[in-house]
Amino acid sequence: MIAADLLRHHLFPDFELLGGSGGLNRELSSVSVIDAPDVDRWMRGGEFLIGSGYIFREDPEGFAPFLRRVEEKGIAALGIKLDRYHHQLPGSMVAESDSLNLPLVAIPLNYRWTDVIEGVQAFLFQEKHRGDQAPEDLGSFWEEGLDLRRLLSGFALRLGLPLVVQSTQLGLNHQFLPDGRIEGADQVQAFLKAPVVQEKGLPRRGQILENLELRNSGVLQWCAVYRFVADTPLTLHLGLSAGEQTPSTRQERMVLRALTLLRAAALEVATLSDRWVVKKEKFFEGLCLDIYNDPEMVRANLEELGVALPRRGCIVVASSSREAEPPRWVPPEAVFSHRLGDQWTGLLPLPDPDGAKRDWGQKAERAGVHLALGGTVQTPLEISRSYQEAKRTSNWLREFSLPPGVYLHEELSLYALLDSLARLPEARGVYRRYWEPLLAEPTGGRRSLPLRELAKALIQTDFNARLCAQNLHLHYNTVRNHLEDLEGLLDLDLSNPHHRLGLILASHIHGSFQKRGGEG
Repeated sequence: MIAADLLRHHLFPDFELLGGSGGLNRELSSVSVIDAPDVDRWMRGGEFLIGSGYIFREDPEGFAPFLRRVEEKGIAALGIKLDRYHHQLPGSMVAESDSLNLPLVAIPLNYRWTDVIEGVQAFLFQEKHRGDQAPEDLGSFWEEGLDLRRLLSGFALRLGLPLVVQSTQLGLNHQFLPDGRIEGADQVQAFLKAPVVQEKGLPRRGQILENLELRNSGVLQWCAVYRFVADTPLTLHLGLSAGEQTPSTRQERMVLRALTLLRAAALEVATLSDRWVVKKEKFFEGLCLDIYNDPEMVRANLEELGVALPRRGCIVVASSSREAEPPRWVPPEAVFSHRLGDQWTGLLPLPDPDGAKRDWGQKAERAGVHLALGGTVQTPLEISRSYQEAKRTSNWLREFSLPPGVYLHEELSLYALLDSLARLPEARGVYRRYWEPLLAEPTGGRRSLPLRELAKALIQTDFNARLCAQNLHLHYNTVRNHLEDLEGLLDLDLSNPHHRLGLILASHIHGSFQKRGGEG
């Protein structure tokens, strides 16, 4: 392994070379962590020396002489984690690394030392055993960089079927034939122009849409079509053999494997194509996860990115009401944002709570999106707290199966508190006192509805008997008579605030018991 391997996209995609490019061919054999100013005394040569620069926190210019000492011991490269104690390294250090031809690497804050050590060790192990790998081993593809055409040609050969693959990000618009030939855009267009005379939908596989098409190109042939439509638009057609109408399990597994590799390559291309966007997303993710403990590092990053935080904002976590599907709409005003799986997280200027529900609520409902809002953010170091609140709110939305819309943490925290009441030992007594008699009430009789339904409607209308009657479409006097029966059955006085609170809590406890499948 040489120092240049540290910059391979598959190994450490966001490492950045700051200086010393003339020494990228230095042999690298191990990783060591800077733990003292005289660490050079224990160097044996070939190390990738990594650290946070803590020992030079008060004296950044001390980096340059340190660099000269470790270079004399023959280290392969020096890596410094930025934004822990230094947002930037002094120019004298970068100049010294250039003059010494000693690679100087910037390591992003999110890396743990074990991440770096394990990554280098894995590469060294692969390098040692590279001769034992078969040429078609996918590990070697990742190690040297994916040759996508060769990879897809290999899939077509193993499947014994033609593949048509289209991906703008990867520059693919080709047909791969099982005899090893690779045809270009003209043949692809000829294939796609063949009319589809029949189509069948197949069950969705996560973010992959799948269907079957019967095409008539002079000969009727069924094709299985697989599409990624989210962050990496990608389409793959698998031409089936004569007489086959659906792919076999083996064929489908191989195609899904090919799609996974293609999507990973497309994401890598998208990531590396705009370093500023990636850095902005990584910085925001770090703020959410509370890995910045120095306000000065946060300020320096905000200035470098040219981002001004809103005077009053909040973290919003958006998710689709449809499981495993990314949200189809998110608020467009985000200052920062990133996606993780099927969730979108953003920092947005916060209108008043009623304004948030008004401005975002209808759009979220129409798009089938849950918006979970954390608490107010006024300083960068409050972002983590707001993010944790928004995440908890998002989890509660799933747990309570609430409809799409806008939900504030302080509102749903009350839901969660009431839901947790059922776990308290006192809950059983409240439940038996204020709700269990309603369940034992015999059905039928002179009343137009069960008293437990009346109790639910009464709670929903904040004990307003007239409004309760309107909602139940009953005469007011009828409801008044039923309320007297309710007071008699439960031995309570509805004008007593303690009795009202007991009935409300018992209703929530009953709902929790139902959700958990019984009183236990």
